[in-house]
Amino acid sequence: MPESLRILMVEDMPADAELAQREISREIPHCEFRRVETKDDFLRELEAFRPDIVVSDYSMPRFDGMTALRLSIARDPMLPVILLTGSMNEDTAVACMKAGATDYVIKEHAKRLGSAVLGAMEKKSLWAEAARREQERTELLTRLRASLNGTVHIISTIVEKRDPYTAGHQQRVALLAERIALAMGLSPEQAEGVRIAAVLHDLGKVAIPSEILSKPSTLTRNEFALIKQHPFEGYEILKDTDFPWPIARMVLEHHERIDGSGYPDGKPGTDILPESKILMVADVVEAMASHRPYRSSLGIDAALEFVSENRGTLFDPEVVNICVALFRNRDFAWEGATPAS
Repeated sequence: MPESLRILMVEDMPADAELAQREISREIPHCEFRRVETKDDFLRELEAFRPDIVVSDYSMPRFDGMTALRLSIARDPMLPVILLTGSMNEDTAVACMKAGATDYVIKEHAKRLGSAVLGAMEKKSLWAEAARREQERTELLTRLRASLNGTVHIISTIVEKRDPYTAGHQQRVALLAERIALAMGLSPEQAEGVRIAAVLHDLGKVAIPSEILSKPSTLTRNEFALIKQHPFEGYEILKDTDFPWPIARMVLEHHERIDGSGYPDGKPGTDILPESKILMVADVVEAMASHRPYRSSLGIDAALEFVSENRGTLFDPEVVNICVALFRNRDFAWEGATPAS
């Protein structure tokens, strides 16, 4: 509590204000008081006097305590307000507390006013400490998220260095997958998880021999079998990392298909995460639409036609519908890419 407490009194009766001041001063010797009667004076003193606490009469001819309470909260949600009244029934008392009053005191019990002010200031101190801790927590989470994103970017870059044919693929898939997730109504937090999984979805390729990853000709059956292990290898790398989202499982499932024809496990759609269903569509669309050193781009229209033709068999219908709509309505496009027709 400050050495000298600034108390703004909202009271139209000077005698009542003097009584309140005496009772408060019994408990708190060092106080500075200002008294106002009108809304305009109250607003002026909120800025000029900058009170530590407001003590307001509940009912006055030209002003009232509930209005003073609302104005105080609007200026500073942590400014304590005590309502002082000649009488108060239970319903009114409950309404005051629900509106944000710190306390209320009936005038015939004015001797309680000093302890009420002390209690209100203690609450203010607790509020300030809670706000400080919440601010520290928010700043820590921001730093941790920045560190996580930096680490994810480094890992993604390492993967793309080993597989130059898909340079930039993971980042482009991440952009599309996040937009689909948000358009489907996932929360920003859930969409962030989808984005991170997309950035990491090809991590398992670090376990694949580079000569297979960079082979410009058709892969043999054995070579393709090795490639098909990369979702599992990525899962193995990530499974013990404590992400706030099921990143490892999304990486594992991004080549599954809802009819059970995908890999590595041939899961049916009922066993595949909704987030993974988003990732698999974004992955296919980007891969088909992008240029590769061993082939030209098939184009975004061909990619959208492919996922549309396989809607309900290979891919989740809702995910496909939203993905197609994003491109057709010009709500999404990769930088430098030819828009869908």
